[in-house]
Amino acid sequence: MRIRDIRITGAQRALGVRVILGAVTAVAAVAGVTAAAALPWPAVSTPPRMLEITPAPAEAVLACDGPVLALGRSAEEASALSVARPGAVTVGNDRGDEPGSDVLAQPTIEGEAAATRYVQRPDGREAVSAAAASSASLADTDMAGFTASACRPPQMKSWIAGGDTETGTTGILLLANPGDVNATVQVTVYGATGPVTPPGAEAVPIPARTQVALPLAGLAGGEQSPVLRITATGAPVRTSLQSSIIRTLEPGGIDTQSAVRPALDQVIPGLRVVGDAAGTEGASAIVRLLSEADTTATVTVTDAEEGTPVGDPIPVELTAGAPIEQDLGVLDEGAYTVSIRAAEPVVAAAWQTTGFGAGADFAWNTAAPAFADATLIAVPPGDDATISIANPAAEDITVSVAGLGDEPQDIAIAAGTSAVIDVTADKLYTIDPQGAPVHAAIGFANDSAVASIAVWPDAAHPRPVVVYP
Repeated sequence: MRIRDIRITGAQRALGVRVILGAVTAVAAVAGVTAAAALPWPAVSTPPRMLEITPAPAEAVLACDGPVLALGRSAEEASALSVARPGAVTVGNDRGDEPGSDVLAQPTIEGEAAATRYVQRPDGREAVSAAAASSASLADTDMAGFTASACRPPQMKSWIAGGDTETGTTGILLLANPGDVNATVQVTVYGATGPVTPPGAEAVPIPARTQVALPLAGLAGGEQSPVLRITATGAPVRTSLQSSIIRTLEPGGIDTQSAVRPALDQVIPGLRVVGDAAGTEGASAIVRLLSEADTTATVTVTDAEEGTPVGDPIPVELTAGAPIEQDLGVLDEGAYTVSIRAAEPVVAAAWQTTGFGAGADFAWNTAAPAFADATLIAVPPGDDATISIANPAAEDITVSVAGLGDEPQDIAIAAGTSAVIDVTADKLYTIDPQGAPVHAAIGFANDSAVASIAVWPDAAHPRPVVVYP
């Protein structure tokens, strides 16, 4: 077999080189693309456009609780509600006038029942702040003590952490619709077995400009530590709870508490321990808590003015939907701030008493929401009135406090402490934190009377709204 010589010309050799180089280049390009795809690419993102818009001020509507009510004073009808004592109201606006007012109907109450609503309209595009609060003292054979409450704006959802249905206790849930549109309310009771909507509480009608009073025993019968959730449809309602107690035929106090809101951090300022309860063993001060999710809440009691903890922080295990009460321990006479922190939102209120004998009184101190802007408050008639202002921040702040028409007083509040300021009852005050979030409460406390009113942000000033165009 003859094998021929194979000769490769220069042109063929050049062509082969080009083919090989092209193949190598193609492989390299593919490898480069593959490697580039495997490498992290630089993040390129455009933050969503957002605008913070402050709405034009609208009218502010405040609904008051009205008179103190008594249950079962009529021998003919044990479930009848009647007026026990009218309240004394302090009301005004920051212009030195009073807002417009009219009376809410109370069709189920015997006697003159004047629950008032106040309406403050803006001055053009300028908000006008208004505030109102009421108080009453009783010394009857079936009811005795002192109560004070603020007139509040209505809400679509609210919570009441207080009251009980044990023998000797009376609770009356007040549901006010100060608007011009009818509302329907669902009351959910959280108790030992979790949330329940009692029969008849699925859709309680609250007509426009009307306040409805419901005995707590008919809603939460048998519950020692209930928490109520009130959900409104159609129109917002203002919710509060009036409660009283009799111990072995002796009246043990009365109270009217406002609604609270769930939050991860709750602050209850102005818990003032006085009277026989100071420094004694027994549950003279407790906190009631509820979360709709399993969580652990940490309860801390601090000396209001010193800012030092009283005892160790108390961990409280919360089961979803089950209220729990925690004794705050022995507290000496003085002012305290109760703080609650949890990983899930909680509602909270602290109960205190001046004692357990004749002439004692009690109060539910509700958690106070934070506010950072100037807020007008009304201090109703009562003895030993104070304003407690808690600074939860890690920095010292200065808060301005001024009675209406008076020169402002600058109050320095160190980080983590509170200031307790003596004030004149039956007067309007402005609290201006100057941009620093604070919690505040109006308080009354002596050996035979105790009451607390949590300060809410000014209802006349609209909150900024974030808009994503």
